[in-house]
Amino acid sequence: MKKHQIIIQQHRPWRKPGFVAAGAALLALGAFALYSYTRAHTVSDFARSQLEVEQLRDERRQLSHDLRSALKEVSTLKDQVVYTQQSGEIDTQACDTVKGSLGGLQKEVSDLREQLAFYRGIVSPDLARAGVRIYDMKLIPGANPRAFRYELALIQSVRHDRRIDGSINLLIEGSRLGVKQTLRWEDVATGDTKNLLFSFKYFEEFSGELNLPEGFKPMRVTAKLVTDVEGAPPVEDQFDWNKIVLKRE
Repeated sequence: MKKHQIIIQQHRPWRKPGFVAAGAALLALGAFALYSYTRAHTVSDFARSQLEVEQLRDERRQLSHDLRSALKEVSTLKDQVVYTQQSGEIDTQACDTVKGSLGGLQKEVSDLREQLAFYRGIVSPDLARAGVRIYDMKLIPGANPRAFRYELALIQSVRHDRRIDGSINLLIEGSRLGVKQTLRWEDVATGDTKNLLFSFKYFEEFSGELNLPEGFKPMRVTAKLVTDVEGAPPVEDQFDWNKIVLKRE
């Protein structure tokens, strides 16, 4: 048989509104505390942010100032570099001009000295070298190693105040394939200068082209002047090949 329990509850009609009021009060207090906390930290963060912004602005202003200074310095340096380059170019051009002028003057002096020596040889030659003789002989390399242009000058002392006639016999001594060989000038000369005949009173110049045979190695040139002066012996001279060949510039 089921037993019945009787529960007796105390009637408190004010209790529920009290809990509601207390809960509302706690909620309001929590909200205020949260607001105060958030406001305090927000204000603090805002202040820090403002400070950082000001610092960044100051840094930006300083960087802008530094950048303007650097750009100004770079511009100044560029101007200095351009000025230095232009000055260097002007100095180089001036040096080249001076060198060119100096080279021209040196060549002119050398030419004048040669002319002076030439005329001295005509006017007052050494007694041992009096009479007709070869004053100068030179060879100018041509387009290929075997081609040359020759220039030859003859002079006679003014004490021999008469026209002299004669011929020039030139021989080129050397070797070919290890064997000594002598070439006649007329065999290697080209054009109309094969036979060198002279007729002059004080000096005469000759020029022409010559072409050596393949494999021939020249050593010296022997020149013999035969005049029409009765009883006069031939005038003979020798020239080392390497000394009369002009160097290429």
